[in-house]
Amino acid sequence: MSTTTFSAVLPTSLPTLGTIVARAGGLLLLYYATYAVYNLYFAPLAKFPGPRLSAISRLPFVGAHVKGKLHDYFVDLHAQYGPIVRVAPDELTTIDPSAWKEIYQKRPALPKDPLALTPPPNGAETLFTAEGHIHSRMRRTFADAFSDKAVREQSRCIESFVDLLISRLRRDVIEAGNHDLDIAKYYGYTSIDIMGELCLGESFHSLEGNNEHTWIMGFFLGAKFGSIRSSLSRYYPLDQIIAWVFMQMTSKIREKNLKFGVDTISRRLAKGDLGSGRSDIISPVIGNIIEAKDEATKSKGITRDELNVNLLAMLMAGSQLTTTALAASTYYLIRHPETMNKLKQEIHACFASEKDITITSTFGMPYLEAVVSETLRMHHPTPSDPKSRVVAAGGQEIAGYWVPGGATISIPALAASNSPSNWVEPEIFHPERWLPATHPLYESRFEKDEKEAFRPFSTGSRNCMGSKTFLAESRLILARIVWAFELSLVNKEDATWPDNRAYLAYEPKPLMITLSEKSP
Repeated sequence: MSTTTFSAVLPTSLPTLGTIVARAGGLLLLYYATYAVYNLYFAPLAKFPGPRLSAISRLPFVGAHVKGKLHDYFVDLHAQYGPIVRVAPDELTTIDPSAWKEIYQKRPALPKDPLALTPPPNGAETLFTAEGHIHSRMRRTFADAFSDKAVREQSRCIESFVDLLISRLRRDVIEAGNHDLDIAKYYGYTSIDIMGELCLGESFHSLEGNNEHTWIMGFFLGAKFGSIRSSLSRYYPLDQIIAWVFMQMTSKIREKNLKFGVDTISRRLAKGDLGSGRSDIISPVIGNIIEAKDEATKSKGITRDELNVNLLAMLMAGSQLTTTALAASTYYLIRHPETMNKLKQEIHACFASEKDITITSTFGMPYLEAVVSETLRMHHPTPSDPKSRVVAAGGQEIAGYWVPGGATISIPALAASNSPSNWVEPEIFHPERWLPATHPLYESRFEKDEKEAFRPFSTGSRNCMGSKTFLAESRLILARIVWAFELSLVNKEDATWPDNRAYLAYEPKPLMITLSEKSP
């Protein structure tokens, strides 16, 4: 080919930078326009109702998550669009009561959304993060520590700290004259002391000295950064940047907490099985600790690293979630004096003296149990835990809809427990809805409630193992507080306390009350 012929096929001039940028921008715009049209009209989830922006982008979901308002976002979406909503291009949420079994009790179990999981920093899994046979192995290992028998044996420990709580409140009210106080802080002291004794073998002595342990700050920092990282998991590398920032910001406090936890657990293990009468979570597990040199060995028991991270996770979950629930119960009781009076009547009808109020004696008190259940319905401590699952290839029917394989689906518990489609007067605190039909305070109008929508401890193979301990502690503390004190809000018109940000769990929020000891 001659030089003249070759030059004839070359462009006379190269495109300018502006032209390249314009063409690239045009191609990018065309891509997103095509992506949007596909997701709106042709994608497997196109038939499901929801905001049009959510059908083409996760940004509304991410925005609500980052603001700590994902729970309220789901409530609003289901109020507008109904029982099943498309909240992202590849994700659904449903508040249909039947979906609890279809999503969380299916066999084989639907796997968690892998992009929503936060990898354990030291490689050791916990009950909260493990999947499949590893999760099953851990549940078997800890099963005896959360049985009815275990709770009975742990009752002396729990009751001793509740005695300290009541004594501390009386001291501050009578001796110090501190009638206005943050009751949530006192509940926090009690719960973390209890869980310290049960999980580590040692109390934090918070009730004795106002100890604000760094565990609490670490827990909520971890929950916040973990939630934000999870919401950005489909926007690589932003999720990795968030994880790196968190690890850098918290390296000292994490190292301090981990060393303290491991050293304390080691001291507890050296004592061996405590035997009945003063048991804890560790005693039933001691005989199942293994070296775990390979996966075959790990088919039974638990390694030391796994034991450490599980006990530390249980410590924080068991203390902080109980604190939130107790504060919420106290708030709702004060805001509803008629409900408080009904609870007082039941407590005084059951007990002749304060010393009669124990974990065993508060079991089976219908109105007290109804107050706890109604609190969890209206203000569950972990309202932003989506419990996302991935539908298996081939799809399945959920809530009366055929959901295609690969889609992510979950039940936002707060939305399910506060929807008018599931509950009579869901916005009002009505413990009566949980009473049996034979109870004199039973109201037949609540027969219409969809009780199957209420799963405060989840369901299936991943339900909360610590629910019995939580309920025992909550019933005991509420009964003792209501027996011993008169309570009122410092700001009597405050109707905004339940409105709070949540990153997995609600952030700590003071509950200022005026406390006075009852006349003998």
